[in-house]
Amino acid sequence: MEYISDFDYIYLRWIGFQSDEEIRSSGEKILRKFRNHKCNKILNDNRDVRGPWNTASTWTSEYWFPHMVNAGLQKFAWIFPENIFAEFSAQEAMPESLTIRKFKDFDKAHNWLIN
Repeated sequence: MEYISDFDYIYLRWIGFQSDEEIRSSGEKILRKFRNHKCNKILNDNRDVRGPWNTASTWTSEYWFPHMVNAGLQKFAWIFPENIFAEFSAQEAMPESLTIRKFKDFDKAHNWLIN
């Protein structure tokens, strides 16, 4: 997790297999950092995620995203992995009420987010 001050967004990079506990713990840390920076954009990089994490997708869509929106989240660029199971989990977690775009490429995600 890193705040990219030049473009005013938080960059999240997820690596490997994700457990429910790690997702929830990381999600709370991300929420705190997001509130501290008062930005409204996130670039969520899942290119290195392995395996499914669909057991946490309900928590993500019903708890985390609503709290992030309440904290000011407006744009969420999501770079999907090549792993079909990880991508399926991510799609289950996506709320329809937020401006989320799916990408396979970092540069395209970054450019959409800053424009």
